Amino acid sequence: MKRILQILAVMASSTLLAQDAEAAATQALTLKDIIVKGGDIMYVLVALSIVAVMLIVFYCLALRKNVLAPVKFVRAAQDAAEAGDIERLRELANGNSSSAAKIVASACEAYDDGIDAMRNAMEEEGARQVALLWSRIQYLMDVGTISPMVGLLGTVWGMMVSFLALDTDLNMVNKVSNLTSGVSQAMFTTFGGLIVGILSIVAYSIFRGHLNKLTGALEGECAGILRRLRTK
Repeated sequence: MKRILQILAVMASSTLLAQDAEAAATQALTLKDIIVKGGDIMYVLVALSIVAVMLIVFYCLALRKNVLAPVKFVRAAQDAAEAGDIERLRELANGNSSSAAKIVASACEAYDDGIDAMRNAMEEEGARQVALLWSRIQYLMDVGTISPMVGLLGTVWGMMVSFLALDTDLNMVNKVSNLTSGVSQAMFTTFGGLIVGILSIVAYSIFRGHLNKLTGALEGECAGILRRLRTK
């Protein structure tokens, strides 16, 4: 019984030492170490992550209701429509670069052909503006798709390095060193590719839901301007 307790004590001590060593190794591993040990492929992943961050910042600034349909423009356009002043409405639309202004401008161009033609022109331009907005956020999805593939490329490259190390005439110590270096490169690039890909896809999903709400609000504002013009 005493012997069993001694064995269990030794096993427990070994386990604790292994956990301490693992924790120390994890704490010592920095972002710089991951990038350096991941090889040249990691720099591609870093570039992709920078692109993803820049796209997210751009979308946060550009995909806002007050950018797509400025309140000041919408109110002025509604007043012009209620007054039946098509020239004023056309002037307002041509003097603004927002998506709502472009939709209203297309409707104004069809004013002489009647209200149905205006509605059709507005729907066509609205569909074009919405497609343009969707194409913008698609870039973030592209980053989310490409990043894991780049990470997989790094994985394959690292495994190739590892296997080639076994075919060299180096001594066993150097072979083991090259082998572990190739395996670590493979793991780090896989990790980096998955992190960038997952975060990009999550961000894309968030912006996709946000854009659905924005396009609905944009269509509502433009349709409201046209309804006010129909009453005149």
